[in-house]
Amino acid sequence: MRLLFIPLLVMALSFSACDDDRLLNPDPPLAITIDQAFTNAEIFQTYMNGIYDELSDGANMPRLVPWVDVRGGDALVIPTGNFSRYPIEYNFTETPNAAYGSDDQWFQAYDIIGLCNPALQALEDPDVPLTDDTKALFEAECRAFRALSYHNLIRIFAQPYAAGRDNLGVPLSLTPASPTDEPLPRATVGAVYDQMVADLVRAEAIMPATATDIFKWTRKSIQGVLARVYLDMGMWTEAAAMAEAALDGVTLMTAAEYQAGFDEATSEWLLGGGITADDNNGFVSIHSFWDTRRLGYSSLRLDMTFIDDNFTATDARGFPLLRVDGAGAPIVSTAYITNKWEHNTGFNQDEVYMRASEMYLIAAEAYARLGGANETRANELLFAIQSRADAAAVATNASGQALIDEVLLERRKELYAEGFRYFDLQRLQLDLERSAAGGHYANPLNIPFGDFRRLSPIPQFELDGNPNIRPQQNPGYGN
Repeated sequence: MRLLFIPLLVMALSFSACDDDRLLNPDPPLAITIDQAFTNAEIFQTYMNGIYDELSDGANMPRLVPWVDVRGGDALVIPTGNFSRYPIEYNFTETPNAAYGSDDQWFQAYDIIGLCNPALQALEDPDVPLTDDTKALFEAECRAFRALSYHNLIRIFAQPYAAGRDNLGVPLSLTPASPTDEPLPRATVGAVYDQMVADLVRAEAIMPATATDIFKWTRKSIQGVLARVYLDMGMWTEAAAMAEAALDGVTLMTAAEYQAGFDEATSEWLLGGGITADDNNGFVSIHSFWDTRRLGYSSLRLDMTFIDDNFTATDARGFPLLRVDGAGAPIVSTAYITNKWEHNTGFNQDEVYMRASEMYLIAAEAYARLGGANETRANELLFAIQSRADAAAVATNASGQALIDEVLLERRKELYAEGFRYFDLQRLQLDLERSAAGGHYANPLNIPFGDFRRLSPIPQFELDGNPNIRPQQNPGYGN
């Protein structure tokens, strides 16, 4: 199976200006075999640094976040001048040979999985030259990377967990692979989720408390991914517990900090990509796709009706965060522009992949779904997010379905343009509804949950190299 074979690892860290023009590290790369990678702690650490660099690579998380948003309805791609970035995804016209985000996620995710598996095998060796604390750290990091990669894959290529555990998921690789191995077929959705839980539970238990760098895995960010997975699975008690653990002791950013944009870590970041002037993605960054004021692609916009219908004039996340003219009208007449992601000319803006606010809302949703006395805590968490954003907010103290609906709306408002909306539509099995009044131009405007286009096609390069997966292509895309 392609991407699961890693015979040689190039350990040099590089940075890229855009997909078509990679800037090479001026230092020559150090090429090492897998067997050599685990002979001492220094090389093992370099190996792990390479995986971190892979996570924030321009073809991985920085590409996935906009992909999720343009398929979710609250964001859109401008019809012209978009540099061919995301119009296929926005129009739901992906094919096995043409997909800007999903095919790269398949490649990148399995690349990371293929790097984690031999490392985890090496860590089982009692003679590996590492201290117990270092072994625990590396194991926790690898398990977290593997679980996050599978979580992204399963939500792109498979039906949501709530639609059935026995549906086809993605290939589940847990051991080092070699070219002579039989290519893997797709495992079930349930098997993939079970493995994610197992990896994350183990990682959370062994992650050293001394790991606190939010640009690397910490116990809190592992708890956050586990909360996401439990939320998908409808395990409300477990989701609430993990989200509460992740948010405990974390200070929410102020409304002013929210309005300043997400280009530098704040108190509530739990996981992010630490981008520097000499190690960055250039124009292929989340910021570049959104910001209109500096050099960048500037091809993404916000649905106008989403903003107009859901944000008060005093909500820091709404109009105060948008680019509007003196009369309050959008700078671009057909859509709103958010300043949430502000690009800078040095290309060194950090990227956020998880915030404590998300944990507040995961816990709030879980408590709301549990009902009864849990609704008190759900309302407390919900209002903490609402009042941070809007000093004029009033707690509704809703209950039942009204409370669940309010939490889901607040989640949509809080996390827009951060890579959540489409995954939420899938998780909740909701139809995608777009309005021309919101600035959308793609047809059809409404794509129901059951439409085959709601799942991305298995990439052609995987079909060509894996005869066992060829008959398992998602419906509607041939094989």
